[in-house]
Amino acid sequence: MPQETLGYVEMEWTCRRCGTKNKGLTRTCANCGAQMEAEQQFEKPAEQPLIDDQARLAQVGKGADVHCPFCGTRNAADAQVCSQCGGDLTKAQKREAGQVVGAYQPGAAAPPVVCPACQTQNPAGAANCRSCGRPLGAAAAMPPAAAPGPTAARPTAARPTRPNWVLAAVLGVVGLACLFGVGFLVFQSLNTTDVVGVVQAVRWERSIGIEARAPVEREAWRDQVPADAQLGVCRERPRELRDAPDPARRSDKVCGTPYTVDQGDGTGRVVQDCQYQVYDEYCAYSVLEWREVDRAEAAGNDLRPAWPPVTLLDGQREGSRVE
Repeated sequence: MPQETLGYVEMEWTCRRCGTKNKGLTRTCANCGAQMEAEQQFEKPAEQPLIDDQARLAQVGKGADVHCPFCGTRNAADAQVCSQCGGDLTKAQKREAGQVVGAYQPGAAAPPVVCPACQTQNPAGAANCRSCGRPLGAAAAMPPAAAPGPTAARPTAARPTRPNWVLAAVLGVVGLACLFGVGFLVFQSLNTTDVVGVVQAVRWERSIGIEARAPVEREAWRDQVPADAQLGVCRERPRELRDAPDPARRSDKVCGTPYTVDQGDGTGRVVQDCQYQVYDEYCAYSVLEWREVDRAEAAGNDLRPAWPPVTLLDGQREGSRVE
């Protein structure tokens, strides 16, 4: 299915050392300077405006970032040497890319983030608390739920015990019933009698259909109407979905919900899957078809069944036979 690119959004990542949320294009933590680890995943930001800054757009499209094999620093895809240690990046580890991170929601208002230290409400995209400066990482976005307290075990009521002789009596009755049933079935299978039947009456019926060509009303797509049919009213309706428009027919573009695809470089590509709804003419028509117009029938009470005689007029033929 064809994809259309709507633009790019900057992703986020959370520092594992201090919990600060960082912009995706920032390769080291803005708060403590720690590196983004290779196995860390980018996160969908709370607010998702499309990137319109040319300087940031220039960093997009180079490919997924790579991590230095010596110090683990994240570098741009086209870097030759590590920006941190100067090591050769020929054998650098390339970040994963192509994962769908979720639906694109440009106008959705994200809920504020509550600081776990001072309970101050901060904007959804804030990296640090505006009151106390504490980092607002992914783990700090919501206070942990209180663990449920232990529940007291309910005492179980003791079941009354039954005497052993009651159980033995029940089993004995069931056993006798089974033996009686088996004996009855054996007796019935050995007790056979001869049955003599007498035929009281005989009757047979046979019929042959008589068919003629008669007009029949049908509907089909314009290109499927038989050549010998009389065309009626045609109306336009959706017929099929195509990846490309049909120049000869009406084609309306139909697109799905936009979603974001991780590019591996700190940005997400916003795409939508689109196809074309192609319309065509659906027509009513009249055509001559063989239809049963009569039946020749024969019946009797003897043992000599026969087919009825059939007299065909001009334009008629024999149809199905039933007996």
